Amino acid sequence: MGVMNLLKANWSGKVGQTVGAKWKNKSTIRTYTKPSNPKTAAQMLVRKGFKEVSSFVALFTDQIKALSALNTRGMSVRNSIIKLNADMVAAGEIDETALLISRGGLPAPVIGTITATPSGNSMTAAWTPVTGATISTKALFVFVAVDKANNFAAVGSALNSAGTLTITTRLPAFDELHCYGYIIDFRGSAKVGSMSVYKAA
Repeated sequence: MGVMNLLKANWSGKVGQTVGAKWKNKSTIRTYTKPSNPKTAAQMLVRKGFKEVSSFVALFTDQIKALSALNTRGMSVRNSIIKLNADMVAAGEIDETALLISRGGLPAPVIGTITATPSGNSMTAAWTPVTGATISTKALFVFVAVDKANNFAAVGSALNSAGTLTITTRLPAFDELHCYGYIIDFRGSAKVGSMSVYKAA
């Protein structure tokens, strides 16, 4: 069902033989065309990869929305991360160890130890504080831990200079937590980041 808003001169959804939608934050109207669905092997591989990457990153993207320096340009953080990992989508499967959840020109952190006990009540991450002329005292270290088998994700942040971070949360009985860390810094109202790094726990 389509919704027509005559006051704003736009509509969304299907109205008759037209479709209203947003494209690059602009209201558009086009003639409805039934999409083809050939289900080729290549297309099915991409769909499989999209589903795997999307379902994995969906576990934490809402939590890092304010802690991401990705240039989304009208996209959600989730879609930006999927675009960042387009090679995995094309390959048809996710590689958690190579997944990127942040990128940028700042130096990447070096994650030291991660202490997390299955079915425990907290986890601790340690890293070597990133230093340099481009790093301000407001820079944050962002830590993301994901266990897809249990639909679990935990996100925490601390000043880069702290070197340790403890997240108080009920952990699942995991076999392996996929953990990511990156630096985010502030330039006025803008945010800049580093490439994310991976470590298993």
